Amino acid sequence: MPRHLPAVGEKRYFMHKEVTIIKVWDCFQLAEIREETEQETLVVDFCTLTNQPNYANSIPLRLLGRERK
Repeated sequence: MPRHLPAVGEKRYFMHKEVTIIKVWDCFQLAEIREETEQETLVVDFCTLTNQPNYANSIPLRLLGRERK
């Protein structure tokens, strides 16, 4: 569990994108986030939010799943 739980209105980073915390579910360790320029929101685990941008390379999850026909 992160040391500091996110608060509504707080700015954090989701990978390299700055986001705003919209809603927090402590019991599930989830937070609803939104980018400044986007209307859509996303629900993520607290552990994916950082205080600094993360530019590390990653593998898209669709590459790990089965192929669609």
